[in-house]
Amino acid sequence: MGRGIPPPPGVGAGRGAASPARPPQRAPIGLRWWIAALAALWLIWLLVRPEGTRIERRMERAVALAVECEPREAQDELIALRGTRATPEQLRQVQQSLNKAAADCTRAEQRAKAWVDASGAIQKLRRARSYDKALVRLSTFTKRWGEDEETRALKERLHIERDRPLADPTRGE
Repeated sequence: MGRGIPPPPGVGAGRGAASPARPPQRAPIGLRWWIAALAALWLIWLLVRPEGTRIERRMERAVALAVECEPREAQDELIALRGTRATPEQLRQVQQSLNKAAADCTRAEQRAKAWVDASGAIQKLRRARSYDKALVRLSTFTKRWGEDEETRALKERLHIERDRPLADPTRGE
């Protein structure tokens, strides 16, 4: 050939065919791309969580609604749970919780109504200055429904009013 120009590789002094050219080597996937792929998979998993945690969240929501005395919404959640893969044991557990909460709500409503009636009667007795009768009425209420801050405060006021006579007993309210 010519002067100073080397022959192309593989073309030599007539030795056989040229060897095929190798494709360029790809760089290995970097660590940051592996981390990004794992983070993406984790986010997808969070969005499409397994059914078990969804069922448990719905169970908790149904019970919470029942405890807040919203029986219709709680029953709707139970019906929706029946359409999932919830086990019969889970459904039975939710139903028992709903029944207990419904009974508690009914009792709370009855107590509230009884308190309105009792406090009205006690206020009439206070205006009539029949403090002993008012204390008896309050005691009857607390035996049936239990004592709370409001009944304790009223009891204390009745004791104070009973023990403190008016300066002029002939003067009324």
